[in-house]
Amino acid sequence: MKKRILLMILAVGMLLQASVASAACATEEDHRYGSWRVKTSATCTRQGHEFKYCTRCDHWEQRRTPKLPHTPDQWVVTVEPTCVKKGRETATCTVCNNEIYRAIDMLEHAYGEMTVTKEPTCTQNGRGEYVCGDCGKKKSQSIEKLGHAWSEIAVSKEATCTKTGKGTKTCQRCGRESDIEIEKVEHAWNWGVTREPNGTKKGEKTGICAACGTEKKEYFYWEGTLYLDMTPCAEVIRMQEKLKDLDLYHGSISAGAVGKYGKLTAQAVENFQKANGMKATGVADPQTLEAISKAWEAKTGKTDAEMLNPQEMENAAEAQPAGA
Repeated sequence: MKKRILLMILAVGMLLQASVASAACATEEDHRYGSWRVKTSATCTRQGHEFKYCTRCDHWEQRRTPKLPHTPDQWVVTVEPTCVKKGRETATCTVCNNEIYRAIDMLEHAYGEMTVTKEPTCTQNGRGEYVCGDCGKKKSQSIEKLGHAWSEIAVSKEATCTKTGKGTKTCQRCGRESDIEIEKVEHAWNWGVTREPNGTKKGEKTGICAACGTEKKEYFYWEGTLYLDMTPCAEVIRMQEKLKDLDLYHGSISAGAVGKYGKLTAQAVENFQKANGMKATGVADPQTLEAISKAWEAKTGKTDAEMLNPQEMENAAEAQPAGA
C-alpha cells in the first residue's frame, strides 16, 4: 500500500515538472539554446550531424553540415578537351580512396582567314565567313559597306558673291549622282576713304564689290593708332611705360604682357596732347605716338630699341597699383 502511494506521488511530481517546463517555453522565442554539439563529424563522403538543446525545457534542434572537399593526390587528364567537348581530369582522394573528377573547359575554335561570301557595296554591308580548322564550325561576320567614292564636282552653275552655285558629283563605283550646292564666293572689295579719322571720331571707308557692285561701309583708325577699349596689346604697355616715365600715367601696367587701354591711359594721352599743343582727344594716333616717343627719349636718354620687351615690362609691373 505504501509503495503504491509513493508511486502515485512520483507520478504527480513528474506531471507537475513537465507542466512547469512546458509553461517556461510557451513560444519559440522563449527557448534558450546552448551551443551546437557534434554528433557525427562531416567527411568527404558524408554530411555531419549536430544538435542543440534548450536549457529551459526538453526541446532540441538538429542540423546537417556539408561534406568536406576531397583531397586529391594528383590530377591526371583522362579525356582531352576539344573545341566542341569539355575534357576531364581524374584523381584519387587521399582520405576516402575514391576516384574524383573535374571538367576541363572546351578549347577555342581555330578559325582561319575570312572568306568573303558577299561583297560589300556603296550602300549595303557584305558578309564574310570563318571556318574552324579542327571541327569545321562556321562563323559569319558582317563587312561594313564601302560608302560612295565621289568624283570631283561637275559645276553646272557657277557661284557668285550674291548667289550660290550648283554642281553634281558622281560615285565612281555605282554611278549614283548627287546634286551639290556651291557656296558663294567672297566679294572683291575695292576700298576708298570717304572720311579720315578725326580725334575720337573714327574715319569712314567705303567698299564696292568689283563683281556685283554691292557697297558697304567700315569705320577705322589709321593703322598703329591706340584708343580706348581697343583689343589689348603689347604696344599699349610700351606707351604706358613712356607716359609713366613722363609723369603722366599713374595707373597699373597690365600683367601677362597684355596692355589694356583704359580711362586712365586715355586721360594720360590727352594730358600729353594738351601739354604739347596737340588736339586733346585721348586717342594715340601715329603722330601722338611719335611725339610721346621723342619726349620720352629726350627725358630718359634712351632709344625705342632699349625699351623693355613685354615680358620684362610684366615683371616690372607686378607691384604697380590697380586702375588702368
